[in-house]
Amino acid sequence: MANPDITRIAGNIGALNALQQLSTINNKLAVHQSRLASGKRINSAADDPAGLTIATKMQARSEGLKTALDNIGDAKNMLSVAESGLSKLTDILVQMRSKAEQAASDTLGETERQTIQTQLSAFAAQIDSIIAETKWNDVQLLDGNINKRFQTGADAGEVTTWNMTQKHDATTLGISTVEANNGTANEDIAHGVTAYNGDMAIFDGLSRLGTGTYQVKVDEVAATSTEGTLNVLTSVAGNNGQVTLGTVANATSELANGTSSIEITGYNTGTHALSYSLNGVAQSDVTITGDDDEIALGDTGVTVALADYGAAVQNGTYTIDYVQSDTARMQLQTASGTAIAVDANGSDGAPNATSTYFYVTASNTYNTGKGLQITAGDLTALTNNKGSVSSFDYVQANDNSVNVSTAELASNYMTTVNAALDTVNRSMADLGSLMARMSIKEEAVTSSQINVESSYNRIMNANMAEEQVNASKYLILQQTATAMLAQANTAPQFLLSLFQ
Repeated sequence: MANPDITRIAGNIGALNALQQLSTINNKLAVHQSRLASGKRINSAADDPAGLTIATKMQARSEGLKTALDNIGDAKNMLSVAESGLSKLTDILVQMRSKAEQAASDTLGETERQTIQTQLSAFAAQIDSIIAETKWNDVQLLDGNINKRFQTGADAGEVTTWNMTQKHDATTLGISTVEANNGTANEDIAHGVTAYNGDMAIFDGLSRLGTGTYQVKVDEVAATSTEGTLNVLTSVAGNNGQVTLGTVANATSELANGTSSIEITGYNTGTHALSYSLNGVAQSDVTITGDDDEIALGDTGVTVALADYGAAVQNGTYTIDYVQSDTARMQLQTASGTAIAVDANGSDGAPNATSTYFYVTASNTYNTGKGLQITAGDLTALTNNKGSVSSFDYVQANDNSVNVSTAELASNYMTTVNAALDTVNRSMADLGSLMARMSIKEEAVTSSQINVESSYNRIMNANMAEEQVNASKYLILQQTATAMLAQANTAPQFLLSLFQ
């Protein structure tokens, strides 16, 4: 600072010194007033270049950590949606297990088991519905195709991954079977009988088989290609065995399969001519040639014989059941043996009647009209197994099919549901572990963000108390400097006394 020379009035050095100090004070006061006004310690790069650089990086990291916290919150919400879906699956599976346990008891009948089976199928369909509807931003969460990355840190590469490759639909869990087009049946069931599906029409008056266990009974077999089988259902009262009916070889026009009636309308003991009608239609007489001789009734495939052809024969009607040559008569039954009505005409088209029996020729296929076809193999083999029952499982088309039609199947289904529960529980455990990890990550990121924000605040923001003290100080100095400037301006005036 220059020393003033009061004798040299052409230059007022004292006033200039005071003015310099006042300018310096004003500049410093302006800095502190700017900090007080903005709340920031650094208002321009010139205030603290190094501090500004550090603070800017810290601000970027703080904002990145805030975004990471938002990402973590969204990820937890996404995981919660998946957890909610899995939780609902668990609830349904527990109910399904209880129903299967109920069906595993032989105190239930077929109707009750069918009701439970229908309910289990509905549960399985609901599981598939939950899988389809458990979404986040139109992305399915439980379909086994999850491979997600969550940005859970402020820097690139600081991610948390979620992988779920386990599918949870009813088919994958094994609790139902879905057939897209046709029903299915295990084919080779036994004794040369085959049951299988086809894209078959369901005939009028019938409905497709439901999923379940069924059986085919081989009721009667005419194994030869030349002679059918005949069963007399109703005899003529009073004949006392006088008239017997049988089958004839090489019939050219056999009776239709099924029930027919043969009515004896007269017998001439002189000419031994027997008059009869078939299913209400009179036929040509046949002549009896001797005792116990089997005489063909036309080309019907039926013979008649008299124990004493000279004796009188009482008129009356025989009700018979006939199976044509090279044909097997079968019956479709439930697992407990209850007969199921099928198409009386087989594959011939829409039925005009239904029947509990159907007839299949060797190696040919019969369409039951209920979404199932039956094929008979070697009739000779079937003859040896006449009366046999062959079981098979059938899965209905276009359905979440469940089979608990027997106590054993229901018991097995309980095991299947238990395995499905284990699968869902493992997924729940994995999901829960990830959610817990995300919560820990959230706490860590929150703590980091607070600490970074604190460091940024210390560098970038003003200490308001300190700035107020400094501003007050410079306000006082401003006043004293102004006063001293005024005094410095008046100091040279004493030299005027030298000119008096």
